[in-house]
Amino acid sequence: MKKYATSIILAFILVISFVIAPATAAVANPNLSRVPGTWSPGATPSNLNAKLPVILFVQGLGGNAGSWYDTNDMYQTAYNNGYQTAFIELNDSGGTPKNMWDNGQLLAQKIAVISQYFNKKLVIVAHSKGGVDTQAALVHYNAYPYVTNVITLSSPHHGSELADLAYSSWAGWLADLIGYKNDATYSMQTSYMNYFRSITDSNANSSYNKFYTLAGTGWASSPSSSYFAGGLYLSLFGNNDGVVTVNSSYVPKGTMVQIGDWDHNTIRKGSTTFSLFKPFLTATSTVSAKAAVPSDLVTVASNKPSDASQENTVETASNLLVRGGAHNGTASESFLVENDVKSITVDWISDQKADQVELISPTNGQTNVKVKTYQDEQLFKNAWHHIAVVNNPKQGEWTLKTQSVKSGGYLMTVRYDSDLDKSIQLKLNDDKTKIQVERDKASLQGDKLKVQYQVDFTSEGSSANKKQTTKLKNLATIDSDSDVDLSDLSSPGVYQASFVVKGETAKGVPFERTLIRSIYIDEKGDRH
Repeated sequence: MKKYATSIILAFILVISFVIAPATAAVANPNLSRVPGTWSPGATPSNLNAKLPVILFVQGLGGNAGSWYDTNDMYQTAYNNGYQTAFIELNDSGGTPKNMWDNGQLLAQKIAVISQYFNKKLVIVAHSKGGVDTQAALVHYNAYPYVTNVITLSSPHHGSELADLAYSSWAGWLADLIGYKNDATYSMQTSYMNYFRSITDSNANSSYNKFYTLAGTGWASSPSSSYFAGGLYLSLFGNNDGVVTVNSSYVPKGTMVQIGDWDHNTIRKGSTTFSLFKPFLTATSTVSAKAAVPSDLVTVASNKPSDASQENTVETASNLLVRGGAHNGTASESFLVENDVKSITVDWISDQKADQVELISPTNGQTNVKVKTYQDEQLFKNAWHHIAVVNNPKQGEWTLKTQSVKSGGYLMTVRYDSDLDKSIQLKLNDDKTKIQVERDKASLQGDKLKVQYQVDFTSEGSSANKKQTTKLKNLATIDSDSDVDLSDLSSPGVYQASFVVKGETAKGVPFERTLIRSIYIDEKGDRH
């Protein structure tokens, strides 16, 4: 009898397991092989709710459909919640990252096909640049009738300052060696994205779909080296997740759902953010969406902060120094540290891992500082970061020396935590034909200021796979109160104006800084 009762209990457990398992069991990955233009439906969950929309997942720059299910539980989480899903391979899946126009056109074609396949509208969940590609598809390639809402996870809706750095004068040698200049990174420059915003937000099609966004601030605690390195640089411009700033994550006419302590990778994990954006997958309006979740989740107003929208003034730019070039295996760069600097962060970015990195203080003594070495997986993909932080550095001239196995290229950035952090800014006039260096005369000796600038140009018609940059002006010297006149520039493309500012603090101690500003001229001659 006891044996019979045990058998009954086991049988009951098996029945219960059979009923429950399909909704939570590991779901098989889609059969996709990174061929651009191919797509696949996800498995149909046993607890499918036919009233729910189909989720189409769109990955970011350099990604592929596997971004959502290889080492990511987003697909599994959506499946467990009863959602039908779909996955797509864009141009980046084939190894050639493309801009929002190429990816947007391809995506728009497939959105229509996928919607017709399921016989219902889609909701899109997009990560990083995938959010920009998605908006291009909906607005400029007329895919909006097939989609209800869009969730963007840390998408650079206003571009990336990392892309600006990548196309600066000093990054040329490194760019040629690791090959990161392509249509995708070109289109992520902040000036180009100003252009994209100008023709997108004014388009009537931009009002048909609701956008809900999430942003991350967790670069400093990220276990990923790439996000830590990127976050160090982007922290000059505000909170960020290691790739995209919070300010850039805002989309006009959209709603910011939440800003959290996520890096650029964890924000796309199902176990991290699905429960947060789930109410917005089915929201019919911004108001009802806000009412669907606790009020503390919708933490920020729908528009980008006003201080971040002042595109004519570059904020927090005077705490940076940039150098770069080629080396024959041995490299050396010197830089100044002024008085009362709280810390410096030096990042030596090169095409290969250096065998030796030596930081020498003004007293000619090697500084005993730990150098962290990371290989980049993002915009500077395959480059090596060598990062050193010095607290309370001595004022004077510092030198960084490196030894490598072979010749190569490098880009060096020095970030200062200093009282001069906002003492120098670049100001564009209203028609973006002139740039002036603005300074705080109370903290600087104005008569000691020396300004040099250079201009690099990357044309709109450059090779899609390898953008070519031409130097138009090489370190010309101007009076510190003069404007740089760029009114003669007319060819469509991105112009990078890089400034080297040298001077003395109010205490008479020498300092040096770098400021970078890009301007995009479109086919009509309009400037952005």
